[in-house]
Amino acid sequence: MRRTVVIILGATAAVVALLLIGAAIAVKTLDPNRLVAPLAARIKAATGRELSVHGPIEYKLSLTPKVVLPDVAFENAPWSKTRQMLTAKRVEAQVALLPLLSRRFEVIDFILVEPVITLETDASGRGNWEFGTPASALGTSSSSTVSTPATPTAFGIGNFEIRQGKLTYRDGASGKLTSASVERMSMRARDMSAPIAVDFRGTIDDVPVAVAGDLGPPSQWLAQRWPYPLALKGQVNGTDAKLSTKLAKSGAVTTLDEVDIRYGKIAASGRIRSTDEAGATRYAIELNVPSLAIADLPPLPERATQPAPATAPAPPAGKQWTIPDTPLPLGALGAIQGEGTLSIGELTLRSGQVLSHVTTQFSSRDAVVDAKFAAEAILGGSLQGGAQIDGRRSDAPAIRVQANAQGLDLPKLAAAAGVTREIRGGKVRVSVDINGHGSTPRRVASTMSGTIAVVAGPATLGRAATQGESAVSQVAGALDPFRSVDSVTELRCAVFRLPLANGVAHVDRSIAIETGKIDGSASGTVDFRDETLDLSVQPQVRAGVKFDVSQLAGLVRIRGRFDKPAVAIDAAQSAQLIAKLGALGAKGGGLAELGRALIAPQGESTGSACAIAERGSTSRAGAPATTAQPRSTDTGLQNALPKDIGNALGRLLGR
Repeated sequence: MRRTVVIILGATAAVVALLLIGAAIAVKTLDPNRLVAPLAARIKAATGRELSVHGPIEYKLSLTPKVVLPDVAFENAPWSKTRQMLTAKRVEAQVALLPLLSRRFEVIDFILVEPVITLETDASGRGNWEFGTPASALGTSSSSTVSTPATPTAFGIGNFEIRQGKLTYRDGASGKLTSASVERMSMRARDMSAPIAVDFRGTIDDVPVAVAGDLGPPSQWLAQRWPYPLALKGQVNGTDAKLSTKLAKSGAVTTLDEVDIRYGKIAASGRIRSTDEAGATRYAIELNVPSLAIADLPPLPERATQPAPATAPAPPAGKQWTIPDTPLPLGALGAIQGEGTLSIGELTLRSGQVLSHVTTQFSSRDAVVDAKFAAEAILGGSLQGGAQIDGRRSDAPAIRVQANAQGLDLPKLAAAAGVTREIRGGKVRVSVDINGHGSTPRRVASTMSGTIAVVAGPATLGRAATQGESAVSQVAGALDPFRSVDSVTELRCAVFRLPLANGVAHVDRSIAIETGKIDGSASGTVDFRDETLDLSVQPQVRAGVKFDVSQLAGLVRIRGRFDKPAVAIDAAQSAQLIAKLGALGAKGGGLAELGRALIAPQGESTGSACAIAERGSTSRAGAPATTAQPRSTDTGLQNALPKDIGNALGRLLGR
């Protein structure tokens, strides 16, 4: 036994010695520097580009000899403004020993050290990685030959690695530049039939990326046996991410089937297909998301934020905009040429409200996007609409939004808006048709034109213990001064209609409310450019309702910013009314005039406050003066009015 072991060890040592001797002979008879010229000639014949090695080739003799090529450069396409497509400080190749004896280079490890790789397309979509034919590249006939060694030199690469590299990709059509910094990238396989282990660490457009995983075996890729599996996982911008799919190619069509994407709490599955046509790539995307919370969406990179235009007003010191000034996710849609569908089982808003069965269909071409959306269940009702985005001006894309919601539950809508008042019953319909331009919601709002309309009722509203600070709460409180007095308010209808032009809504009684006791409307301006409002509220009590004149809300004016408007007596309106009443009181008929100001008109001839708000005030403004005729004497009207109001009016007019 001992003798057998000695024989095996001796034979092994002899074989190793013979390999070293053979390698030494091969290296001595094959100068690596003599390979540069024929290698460069072959590459020039195949690509039409120059490969240059500026420096002597080094080699280290061992069981796995290592060849080092310093200062390597590969020429770029003739149409590129960048001279080199690739440069590298050093290229290291560790080769197998036995094939080297027969002058075949099978590379075990191939390493690029500090490479700079430039990828780009021209205006027609042709990439600099697309090479010409040997004949056209050399400028000779197809029969031209290149001097090569008598014994062809074979090359094969196993493991591949990049260390401390930089890569850029420029889209020639849009001019968009994507940059990647590679700390380390490797692709390793045990053999040609084993899966490839991949590892990447670096940044893409300043977003840190660290992923690892497995691809299919090299032999499957080279033989183009589809589908080819891919599975990666790691972190993107510090968030756990995962991707698995099966890739297939057929002519100009590349398909990713059985796509499973996970990013943090977001998961999606589906299919992605890309088609190369006329130098451009068009995509067809089908994704399904079981559940999605808006709060889980990642923030956009800060570099995506566009500088505010010079004409955009800045908020007061220490204040924030009510309408978000964060970038809209328009870049990704504009960059994709194609169409797609996105289905979301449950979409949770930041308020906690849940939308069910949300679907979106979109098509995009040349930075123009047309999208349609629908939700089968939203706040007790349904929603459908569409959006058109023209992103050809990246600094101020044009946006149009049309939406209609029906049957929304008023209690759920109020809760989503942060209203804590008890509400029973009530349905809401919403209609939106606006257009504007800008890269953030606030900038779109500050330029929008069109109409926003909300109609609600009937419903029973519980007592409002406190008056909120929001604009909606302040307007509601002014329109209904009984809201904090009565235990319940019977809401007949409420209308909020904003006719918009260039970011400003000029309200002419298009905000209105009708309850069992009072009708009210508001006029003035709502300015989305600086998020301010200036509204004068004009309520009218119903005949027979007891009402203290000190609660007269017709003298109320609401002014200030959206987030905290101020409510005060309208001094100008009050002075005008008092002066008018004084003059009328001196001449007689003052109570009749004041009665028309205080008592809601009866009958259909003038239209209700809500009807006027919905259709516009032209019919009301043009109504003849004889509408809702007063009684012929002040005494008769005073007797018809509630006693509290009659006494108050008498005191006001000195009677």
